[in-house]
Amino acid sequence: MGDFAGIIAGSIAGIMADAITHPLSTVKTRIQVQGSGGGAHGAVAYRGITHCLAHTLRNEGPVALYRGFGAVVVGAAPAQGLYFAGYETAKTFLGGGQSGIGNFASGIAAQLCGSFVWVPMDVVKERLQAQGQIKVTQTYTGSFHAFKQILAHEGVMGLFRAYPIHQVTWAPFNGCYFAVYEKCKQLCIDAGYEDGHDNLEPIAQVSCGATAGVVAASITNPVDVLKTRLQVAMANPEMFPYKNSLGALRHLIEHEGAMALMDGALARVIWLTPRLTICVAAYDESRLGVAEVLDLTTLLFCMRVPKWEERIE
Repeated sequence: MGDFAGIIAGSIAGIMADAITHPLSTVKTRIQVQGSGGGAHGAVAYRGITHCLAHTLRNEGPVALYRGFGAVVVGAAPAQGLYFAGYETAKTFLGGGQSGIGNFASGIAAQLCGSFVWVPMDVVKERLQAQGQIKVTQTYTGSFHAFKQILAHEGVMGLFRAYPIHQVTWAPFNGCYFAVYEKCKQLCIDAGYEDGHDNLEPIAQVSCGATAGVVAASITNPVDVLKTRLQVAMANPEMFPYKNSLGALRHLIEHEGAMALMDGALARVIWLTPRLTICVAAYDESRLGVAEVLDLTTLLFCMRVPKWEERIE
């Protein structure tokens, strides 16, 4: 029952977090792809986060900031559910949260489980997010249309574009995030910022999540830039003339320099830190509530169904 409660709680947490932070994800994607090829392909270039938000709202309207959100809504529940189920299962087998290495490995296990849904969701989402900023070979009307067209023209592999580098991006991110989060959580518990049952006070929980998010997002941003560009590459092959992550890296270094690997780093921190803080907090709270509902439902079901001995009588 506990694993099932974790899956449901993870799904609720994922949808809540994505609904609030999706516009920041769009800003992050646009800033990361704008410089490909040295800016010679007519892509709209933004000076920063606020300029991207203002320019997008003024020229494309608020709907543009939520492009790809349909894919997130459909994918967030199963992906986040698999993510937290993988995390809790691995955590149980790897020391129950008492080991830094175990927490890091649990974060990687969580990512590997969730990525079966996250990778195709990410491809659809980022193609739509960049639409309106870069010249594209095909315009999509929405997430479902993008999914169908990518599948029809690029096959299943088109939906799993950049799968290897997706793991290189997010497995270390999640490992780092949970290692830092659990360490901060233990420090807060030791300092007395809990309710006597190892449940953190709200401010302490937000602080732990924010610290972990800033550290993990900053460290893994260079790989995320390559991942994002590779996933939108087929939208404009002239602007993104490469087939793999090494090609993307060579192209970036040649035309923009190594500092371009930190493009969108601040936007990524501002997107992921509140997203993960909301997600983890919602998960911790909803997991208890979901477990209580499931236990009550099971109890009521057992009360209504007669025992086998009674049926025989």
